Amino acid sequence: MCEALKELFADDLRESREQGIIEGRIELIIKIYQKGYTAEATADMLEEPVSQIRQIYDVIEKSAPDYDAETIYRQLREQEA
Repeated sequence: MCEALKELFADDLRESREQGIIEGRIELIIKIYQKGYTAEATADMLEEPVSQIRQIYDVIEKSAPDYDAETIYRQLREQEA
């Protein structure tokens, strides 16, 4: 296989893994949110910046009651752009 194709597939695989990890983290945050924890408490538990958790909480609140991690991930990515 051509070296350029190998690199392309490696990049795609890396991006897919990163997305999966982030979506898993979002699913965890959704579960914590559903238990009624504040963004500050969640940030403390996960040792993440409060601003980052608040941003995720805002998107979660807008997607209620459909808490789909992939959709929330895409919305967060759109906000970054």
